Amino acid sequence: MKKKKRKQKFPQREFKKLFCIMKLIFFFLLLSSNLVWAGQTYAQITSLNLELNNVPLEEVFDAVRRQSEFEFFYNNDQVDTSVKVSVKAKNADITTVLGQALPISYEYKINDRYILINKRKEVAPVVTPQPQQQTKKTITGKITDKNGEFIIGANIIEQGTTNGTITDIDGNFSLQVENDAVLHISYIGYLAQEIQTTGRTSFNITLLEDTKALDELVVVGYGLISRKNLTTSISTVKTDNISKAAASNMSQLLLGRAAGLSATVTSPQPGGNVNLSIRGAGAPIYVVDGVMMPNNSLEIDAGKTGVPSSIDRAGLGGLSPTDIESIEILKDASASIYGIGAANGVVLITTKKGKTGKPKVVYDGNFSVVENQSFLTPLNAQDHMNLANVFNKENYLYNHNQYPYGDAPYDNKWIPLFSAVDIANAETTNWLDYIFKTGSISNQNISITGGNDLFKYYFGGNYYNYEGSVANAGMERFALRTNVSSQLLSFLKLTAIVNVNQNNYKNSSVGGDTGNQGDHGSGALQSALSYPSYLSLRDSNGQYTIYQNFPNPEAMLSINDRTKTNGYYTNLFVDIDVIKNILAVKFLYGINSENANRSVYLPSDLYFGQMYKSRGNLGYSKRKNQTIEATVSFQKEFKDLLRLDGVVGMGKYLEDYSGMAVSYENINDQINNDNIAAADGPFYPSSYKGANEKRSQFVRASVDLLDRYVLSGTIRRDGTDKFFPDSKYAYFPSVSFAWKISNEKFLQYISIINLLKIRGSYGQTGSDNLGTSLYGLYSPSNNHIKFDGNSVTYIPYLMIGADYPDVGWEKSTMKNIGVDFSICKDRVSGSFDLFRNDITRLLGSAPTAPLSMLGTRPINGGHYKREGWDASINTTNIQNSEFKWNSLFTFSRYNLLWIERMPNYDYQEYQKQKNEPMNAYYYYNVIGVINIDKSNMPESQKSLPAEAQLPGSAIIEDKDGNGRITIDDIYMDNAVPDIYLGFGNTFIYKNFDLDIFMYGQFGLKKYNYSYAWALPGSLAMLNPPNSNEYAFTIWNSQTNPNGSRPGIASTKTIALPGNANTNRDIQDASFLRVRNMTLGYNLVGRKLGSLGKYIDNIRLFADVQNPFIFTNFDGFDPEIKISGGSKGKAEYPQTRTYSFGLKVTF
Repeated sequence: MKKKKRKQKFPQREFKKLFCIMKLIFFFLLLSSNLVWAGQTYAQITSLNLELNNVPLEEVFDAVRRQSEFEFFYNNDQVDTSVKVSVKAKNADITTVLGQALPISYEYKINDRYILINKRKEVAPVVTPQPQQQTKKTITGKITDKNGEFIIGANIIEQGTTNGTITDIDGNFSLQVENDAVLHISYIGYLAQEIQTTGRTSFNITLLEDTKALDELVVVGYGLISRKNLTTSISTVKTDNISKAAASNMSQLLLGRAAGLSATVTSPQPGGNVNLSIRGAGAPIYVVDGVMMPNNSLEIDAGKTGVPSSIDRAGLGGLSPTDIESIEILKDASASIYGIGAANGVVLITTKKGKTGKPKVVYDGNFSVVENQSFLTPLNAQDHMNLANVFNKENYLYNHNQYPYGDAPYDNKWIPLFSAVDIANAETTNWLDYIFKTGSISNQNISITGGNDLFKYYFGGNYYNYEGSVANAGMERFALRTNVSSQLLSFLKLTAIVNVNQNNYKNSSVGGDTGNQGDHGSGALQSALSYPSYLSLRDSNGQYTIYQNFPNPEAMLSINDRTKTNGYYTNLFVDIDVIKNILAVKFLYGINSENANRSVYLPSDLYFGQMYKSRGNLGYSKRKNQTIEATVSFQKEFKDLLRLDGVVGMGKYLEDYSGMAVSYENINDQINNDNIAAADGPFYPSSYKGANEKRSQFVRASVDLLDRYVLSGTIRRDGTDKFFPDSKYAYFPSVSFAWKISNEKFLQYISIINLLKIRGSYGQTGSDNLGTSLYGLYSPSNNHIKFDGNSVTYIPYLMIGADYPDVGWEKSTMKNIGVDFSICKDRVSGSFDLFRNDITRLLGSAPTAPLSMLGTRPINGGHYKREGWDASINTTNIQNSEFKWNSLFTFSRYNLLWIERMPNYDYQEYQKQKNEPMNAYYYYNVIGVINIDKSNMPESQKSLPAEAQLPGSAIIEDKDGNGRITIDDIYMDNAVPDIYLGFGNTFIYKNFDLDIFMYGQFGLKKYNYSYAWALPGSLAMLNPPNSNEYAFTIWNSQTNPNGSRPGIASTKTIALPGNANTNRDIQDASFLRVRNMTLGYNLVGRKLGSLGKYIDNIRLFADVQNPFIFTNFDGFDPEIKISGGSKGKAEYPQTRTYSFGLKVTF
């Protein structure tokens, strides 16, 4: 038998060194290349190789374009590109090529990559000019910057055509266009303009520098701030260029898009959840248009029915992604202004609003086809039956101490589970075919926007219908949204935002059992993987076949499980300008109200939970969140010396929730949930109700001195109803600074640097999320006490919680230092941050003293830290009149380490006690499988129990090489990725655009539940469930003596030193996924023909979501959340979506 070889591992310390060196090399290469560009022109460093004989001049231009980034501009009426020329050039520059190619009647000017070709004024035209059409005219003009400097090589394009030119060395241009032409003026580093030429022939145009990257306004707590003045770490995600074709919620837009934000898909079901973690923390809070919103979906359980727990949906399900303008991620002290709950960071969501201009109507719709990605492949009937025989015999040999598991020879008394005839005649049933299907999505959106200085409006409507790729899974949403603002008086503005929605869900039966029912509470997908493939769908009597206690997969589809949610949220703003552009007052009232109804019914002919019985559950839940805030803001500039900005405010935040449900049994299937009073019972009613209140006062102020030094600070005082009076209120301060080095005199003449800024921040936030009140709690007992011959009944009330005045706030202290940069006329920009967050006074529980009425009590204790780094880079790689290529890189790395454990924590002997990773797991390393003659068993294995020395057992690595297996041989790994990244590229060529975005994580190991369906113990059962293709990797002495996974001997209980587990079936879960590939084509201008009078733009697009994944993880998708127990074995599969859509702007 070949000894299993471990993959060569690169030493971690050397890897880190190599990674640092690679980063430094990349940085210096980037800097060097840009410095080279600054010293040499593109024309000087570009070599061309051409050999063209008697070809049209246009063919020469095309050949040059293919070998370089040069672009030619000329007037079609003046330059004849059909004239035949010849060129022979080897490693020649562009001037040599043009000298050969251009007839003497033409001249040229080169500006970087742009070549302007004109007719020489002193030479007669080569081609007799055609009579000018009456619909055309010649326009002239000059283009300058705001300082009056000529802009050389600016692009002037007649919109909707390829007719264009560029400015000469004096900034002048001349172009023949249609009488009603619109000019598109652009130049790298400047804002593009569109100029209407009707009635004009001469133009003086001033281009403004494109400072968007620097002066872009970023949403922060209670205000806006220019990105160049930002003192904290905030990532911004603009949604315009993100494909929303298949996206059902906001969180699905964030995968890999923001540095410092780990976004991973936990469930691909319709409306499925995406786990958002800012720098390794828990779920962040959501703030939509200034109002705090729930970050989870409102759900109801299935009561006593026991149907599988399959629901894992994202929050904000009623907000259409097409209504979102931008998303900001507050990662450091920038979150302190939100105080309570902001310890995990803040996600600020800004929705679209009206803009000044004529009414604009946009229809954006698409249709998608959804298919499941590769899933486990169950064994066919013959393979299942053969393997069942093999492992049943292995078990027989093991139990009877027969060779190779004992000294006794095989006694030939084992009886096969399946005869050769049974195997030959068996027919395969693919149970997954009953569960999986092709899904579809219809996503239709329409918006109307417009306004003037006094009144602006935005109306949006969304219909989203997702028929899932798993039977009985679906989502349907109706959503309407408005944002209306009115400038009633010169100093008074009112704004109203209203969102109304209704969502209808079909809940599939994926996932595992609830209520510890075991296999008989399996979902349809889990049953499909378990049912033997040799069983038919129905028996000879036409009834569904039953395997052991598992419900029949196809029969499970008769469960009727529906959830309906509806809700609204309304934000009302009153803005008062006390002193115009200096002092303002704002009042805000926001309310979010949600209601949910769930109806579950299991018919009487369904075998589920080991019985045939009709049963159902009706549940109702509601919640309401209210925000009431008042703020006073001040801003003032004192020339170029000083800029002051501040906000003072207070707020009150109310939350209330309630719900009820009733489960019942034994009702006529025709009636089901329509009239539960007709049920025979029993009935199981339940209800709950609760409320929370928080109050806050806050201040934020910033000072910008000399446009170089920025100092900001915030303080928030929060109060909660959870704590006793002495601990009820807490202060959460923050301070941050920024030094804009690029504005210093010693860097002003280094033109390559547009922005270089160093910043740092320190801040605190808190949490009261203990999950219970610290005041005494009482609950009615289920046991009633009877007196006077049962005529008097008393209901006892039991104390379930005491008073705990000593428990207070959990505190998070956040420290961050970072750098922002922009170079090469903003073609390369980004940021880099180092952070450390210390979480102290953790809220938890501890055992009480003996004989106490309560077993545990809440406490403060413990201390851990989150530390790491994140970075983002945006580049404009190529940009000319016809082609543009942009790239985005995001990187995130974090770790969580214990500084001090909670009181009374019991360490294992082998456990690390200083700076232990919070996600640490300990294991013995499996390096092979003992073969039949034990010739590959190391001496150290003999120190383990005899059961661990049998053929087919896992070989444990002797880590310290002392010849014995002890706790010193235990390894520790950290279940946190080494790095999380996103990488996107956008290509625009003329009217085509292509966007490719991918994300991934590396360095994460996790247990692969694909192997949980391929274990020798299951196959050895007398009536074994089905397995999958990985069963062929299991060692056995009969057919696979070289198997790579341990065999039947490994299923017996063997205690290793310290009771630590092995890393058997743990795999590298690293992956790189292509999230979206989107190809679009835009019809604009004259390409629309007569429709151009009514339509500004038509965009056709095709999108593929999840087309590829690169991973070594077997079976299940490495990203999908896998929980323990049976539930973790049958989650909703990852999907691939093909979308085709149309966007029309009227």
